[in-house]
Formats: sequence, C-alpha cells, structure tokens
Amino acid sequence: MLFYSTLFLSLLYFKIFRVRRKHEKIAALIKTESLLTNSVILGLIAFGFMTQPWYSVLIAIAVMNIMASLIITAVQLGIFIDGKPILGISKIYTLTPLLALSVISGSIGTIAINYLG
Repeated sequence: MLFYSTLFLSLLYFKIFRVRRKHEKIAALIKTESLLTNSVILGLIAFGFMTQPWYSVLIAIAVMNIMASLIITAVQLGIFIDGKPILGISKIYTLTPLLALSVISGSIGTIAINYLG
C-alpha cells in the first residue's frame, strides 16, 4: 500500500515540477532537488514493475496521473471563497520541498520494506 501512495505523491510532484518549470526560472538548488526526486520516481516505477504485475502498475500510473493532473488544474484555475483565493499555485510551490522529501522517504521505505522483510 505504501507503494501506491508514494506513487501518487510522486506523480503529483512531477506535475507540480512541470508546471513550475514552465512558469518560472528555476534556481540551481531546485534543479538539484528535482533531479534527485525524479530519479527516485523512476526507481520507484522500476521497482513497481519488478514486484507488482505490470498491468496493475500501468493502471495505477494512468489513474493517478489523471488525478494529479486534475488537482493541479483545479489549483491553477483557483479555489476562491468570497472572491479571495484560498490556495494558489505559488503556495503549492512553497510546499514542493516537503513533497519531495516525502516522495524520497516513501520510495526508500517501500524498497526497504520489501527487501529487508
């Protein structure tokens, strides 16, 4: 179960990274963070293909990718209460280091649980 929750968080991080890359000029530290996180995401997907049936991993990736895309689109369009945005994309950008940390630790935890017993 940790694999699928980490997979969802990783796809959400990847979508936020793609939107941020298109909208802002990215600093070197953010590029390093994203390179590390995206390589861990690829490792998690490869681990999923090795331990889970391939069709369940593909279905999970497709469904979770759609969910992450819809979440990011909703945040980009804006969630307003009384004409004031309560959650904007700039607030999401400030949470990306925490999301990256959770993706990295979840991926390491998933692999460690399955290999260490």
